[in-house]
Amino acid sequence: MRFGRLHPRDIGVISVIFIILILFVALFNLYISFQFRNEFIDYGRNNVLSIMSVCRGYMNGGYDQRELSSLLRGVSQSFGLARMTVSDTLGNRIYDSWRYIAAIAPFEETDHMESFTRMPEAGELVQEGNEFMYLSTEPPAYFYVSLSPAYTVVFGNIFRWHIFYITISLLFASFLGLFLLRNLFLPMRYVTNLAQSFGIEMKKEDFVSATFSEVYKKLKLREQMLVEFSAYIAHEFRNSLGAVIGLARLVEKGKRPAAEIIKECRNMEELIARILEYSSPLKLDLGDVSLNTVLNDALSRVTLPKRIRVAKKTMAGIPNIRGDHELLAVALCNLLKNAKEAIKGKGQITIVTGVKDGVCFLSVEDTGVGMDSSELAMVFNPFFSRKAEGMGLGLAYVRKVVEEHGGHVEARGKKGRGATFLLEFPSRRR
Repeated sequence: MRFGRLHPRDIGVISVIFIILILFVALFNLYISFQFRNEFIDYGRNNVLSIMSVCRGYMNGGYDQRELSSLLRGVSQSFGLARMTVSDTLGNRIYDSWRYIAAIAPFEETDHMESFTRMPEAGELVQEGNEFMYLSTEPPAYFYVSLSPAYTVVFGNIFRWHIFYITISLLFASFLGLFLLRNLFLPMRYVTNLAQSFGIEMKKEDFVSATFSEVYKKLKLREQMLVEFSAYIAHEFRNSLGAVIGLARLVEKGKRPAAEIIKECRNMEELIARILEYSSPLKLDLGDVSLNTVLNDALSRVTLPKRIRVAKKTMAGIPNIRGDHELLAVALCNLLKNAKEAIKGKGQITIVTGVKDGVCFLSVEDTGVGMDSSELAMVFNPFFSRKAEGMGLGLAYVRKVVEEHGGHVEARGKKGRGATFLLEFPSRRR
């Protein structure tokens, strides 16, 4: 699967799986290390038990003291022991490997019993670090063995460095994983939020390329709207100022009353008020709202001529949405007024409410003049109007209200065949 086909939710799941895998590999490696260490310890104990078995065999072989000492010395040297002693149960030393090491002077009669927290039972091997004590019954004797420090120290260092390596690797891999995921996932989440704010439907197929393309189109459209907005404002104010200047000259000559200047200023004031109303952020008084109730409220506010018939196909028991009843009613009034103005003679407005795939929808269909593809693309843009005196803010306000509710609005239709406006909202059951 190409990365471009991944959805943000899929990336989030993959991120969690990736981190879990890092932790699993590190913990498994740590488990193997401890198992290896335990195997090493068992291997050392088994070696000591083998040494004890050999020494017991020599001691039960009927050798004299000199021969026995020679044999035990051979065992000590063969296994590379740091020290080996054999004592009877009364504490008398029978053999000590250090007696035969000329480099050690003077010879120390060390009490090995003090190195152990407890003495072994018969046939038991007791360990304290590198030192082992074994109590034999045949013959009755204590065997003391000290392994070479190099043997255990080297392995201990290897084990510690291995644990250090695992820890550093885990920290580095976790940091790298979180760093990459953060720098990868945060932009994706930003694009997702941006796409949702634009009302873009996000599909799993080609998510990255398709979503970025749609977001780019929306941004270009907003840029175009800003240019048109600026041009509209400049045009309207230039016309109004020209009219005011012309009227002022006529008033100065006594040919026009000053009231006409006031009227033109009122028009400019109304234009500014409408622009400020549209551009100011909406304050939603959220609550559980039924689209059927909003529809009935909007129909009671709009006066429709008798030549226009209204057909309602409302779904009974439609789930509530989380929204502002008043703002939704005003938006629906704008749609009904738009449908009324699009129908020149007799006609019909069909309103449908329902639920599909967990989404509540409301559609307003008219049998009016319709729109071509270029008009459909611009119909929700501010200041786009097909009426000579229209400001083009009605449908733009509808889109703003719907998107503030987390919904989506869409216009469909053909020239001469009417138009349909579809409003979709997430239901409270989702």
